[in-house]
Amino acid sequence: MQFDPRTVAREISGIFDEIFPQLTPGIVAHFNAASRIVPVQSLCKDLLQQSALQRSMLFELGYIVGERLLKDAVEIDWSACFAETVRRQRVYFDAKLPEQLEPVDQHLAETVGRNLAAIMTSLSASTGHSIVFRPPIPGLEWIASGYGDFALGATLVEVKCTARRFSSADYRQVAIYWLLSFAAAVEGHGKEWENFVLLNPRSGEIVTMAFDAFLSIISSGRTKVDILQLFLSLVGSRLTR
Repeated sequence: MQFDPRTVAREISGIFDEIFPQLTPGIVAHFNAASRIVPVQSLCKDLLQQSALQRSMLFELGYIVGERLLKDAVEIDWSACFAETVRRQRVYFDAKLPEQLEPVDQHLAETVGRNLAAIMTSLSASTGHSIVFRPPIPGLEWIASGYGDFALGATLVEVKCTARRFSSADYRQVAIYWLLSFAAAVEGHGKEWENFVLLNPRSGEIVTMAFDAFLSIISSGRTKVDILQLFLSLVGSRLTR
């Protein structure tokens, strides 16, 4: 049985406790303290309470709306966006499917989507790199291949649309994406991610870091090769259980 990298990051955290022992709540707070906030249109709490759509589905819908807007969609095709939302949600969750989208759902999703499109357009302009949609994430052993959210050159961009700050699980997710990219690069069939961005289109919060700096803080001084070897040993040992 194979697990998606996101599932590994969120549900098999013990692996990362050994590889990245310094990824503690205090370090996560330190990373978040270095974030910056960009102006966004806020979500009305009353409207959020009126929405009966699962939050994961609502914000996946907003993300897909943002994708469509970034691809120069003149109008939002809600039927197509909702169908794609359901398809993607079924990969990770037991999605509960409403019969139709309510106007409040569309309003909230469009707000998130327009925030996301505006932030990604700004990041693309500031970095000089065009936006890559759903960059591939290589698999390894029982970890399946998958897709990231966006990329700008060698920078991975992951979107987290929540009311809270970025969490340990969010940082574990970009860590495993780097690990999988590094393993593929060592084997000669991929490129290593150099930087990452965590982006919240709901709050406008952005964390940007080079992976070298990130790894030096969370890995107790291990080299990249040491990190990979430990990861491979843990992945291999899990196969024998």
